[in-house]
Formats: sequence, structure tokens, C-alpha cells
Amino acid sequence: MNSLVEMLRGFRPQDVVDIAVLAAIIYWLLLLIKGTRAIPILVGLSVLVAAYIMAAYLDLDAIGFLMEHLFSSAVVILVVLFQADIRNALAQVGMTTMRQELSEADRKDLIQEVTQAAMRLARRRIGAIIVLENEVGLRNYEERGRIINAQPTVELLESIFHTASPLHDGAVIISREGVLRAARCILPLTTRPLESPFLGTRHRSALGLTEETDAVVVVASEERGKVSLAYRGQLHGELDEAELRRLIALALQGNHRIDGILESSAQPEASRA
Repeated sequence: MNSLVEMLRGFRPQDVVDIAVLAAIIYWLLLLIKGTRAIPILVGLSVLVAAYIMAAYLDLDAIGFLMEHLFSSAVVILVVLFQADIRNALAQVGMTTMRQELSEADRKDLIQEVTQAAMRLARRRIGAIIVLENEVGLRNYEERGRIINAQPTVELLESIFHTASPLHDGAVIISREGVLRAARCILPLTTRPLESPFLGTRHRSALGLTEETDAVVVVASEERGKVSLAYRGQLHGELDEAELRRLIALALQGNHRIDGILESSAQPEASRA
């Protein structure tokens, strides 16, 4: 009790600021990794730490020896395991405001065009992946596809994803400025196991990109004729036009969590299977 009193007496105003800043940083980091593959990795690392503590408590020399050598390379291991998350975090920290912003009217028009195109493609059972760039740039993915630089319209998106089009494979990327930058883009696949048997390569690509960036990805399924939206490592499926429009708008406004906002249909895809 006396030690606690002594500690409180030595508490300075700077300590309050120090703790508040540290708490904000930790909270920000948790938001970055929430819903990504970093969570199960952190759980696995926690199990290893618990094993090391138990080995030290029970005098298990062999296990302790192995754990000590493993943790001596902890920094390198963490960089390798979390390279995508670290890259995403650094990109957001170093983000500038030099890029041109869409006006509210232009953003609504863009969302309307994307929404209508996705719903029409889904009804015709034509698969499509439409990527909307957010804060994190997607130039490295654009460069892997075919550069277009055109105004995104319903007609253009339908033409690109028509099965007779040479550009229908892969994804289209629409920049933050509202320009359709590229088509036939290859996206990274998620490494997470997915419960639903209805999720194919398009959905895995959508999840993979949203695990590494803050992009908003709309997926039209040719198998089921349904439209899904991926954001921050979460997939929301079987959306109608109004729900899709609302989720895109919320995600582009920077909402870290959009599940649970809609009252009915906007639920994670895996929970619907």
C-alpha cells in the first residue's frame, strides 16, 4: 500500500500524456490488424510466450533453450510475418493530402455507377471484381494490369467484364480521383481458411487485397448471381442495391467497421453459408 502511495505521489502531468499517447497508438495498431491474418498469428505467438514462461517455472531446460534462441530472432520473425500489415501501417502514416479529392456529388455518381454495374453483372451471372482505391495507393497493382484511364460508367464496366472481352479476367481498379485506371489486374489471395464453400477465387482476391490495404472491393458472383463487398478483411454478401450503395459510401468515408451497420443483409459472408 505504501509503495502505491509513493508511486502516485511521483505521478506527473507528463505521465498522463505519455500513457494517453501510448494507449492511442496501441488502439490504432489493433484497428489496423483487426479482421486480418495478424490476429491468429498473435495468438500463436502468445502461446509460445506462455510455453516459455511455463518452461522457466518448471525448469524445463531443453524447451527454455529453444525458446530463448527463438525469441532472440523475434524482431526478424515479426517483420517477416507482419510485412503486409507493417507496409499498410507505414503507408497510412506517411499518407499526404496532396491528392485531389472527389466532390460529394462526384463521389455519389461514382458509387451509383459502380453499384448499378455490379448488380446488372450479377443478374446476368457475369463475374466481376471492382476495386475502389481509398487512402492507400494501389499503383503497384495497377501496373500489373492493362492501363485504361477512363471515366467509369456502367456501360464501360459491363463491356470490360463481358466474357467475350479480353480484359474480363482479373479486377478493375478505380482511383481515389474517380478514374478507372486499369483492368485485368491481379490481386493477392487471402491465406485465411474460408468456411463457406461458395467463396471462389474472386472472393479470395477481394479479401486478400483488403487485408493488405484499405481498398473497397465489390464482387459480382457468376455462380450465384449475388453481389458482395470486401473491406478491412471482412466480406459482406448477398447485398441488394441500396445496401451495397450505403456500404460503399461508409467505407469510402473511412469507417473501420461497417458490419452491423445494416439492420439485415450486411452480414459477413461466412456467417451466411
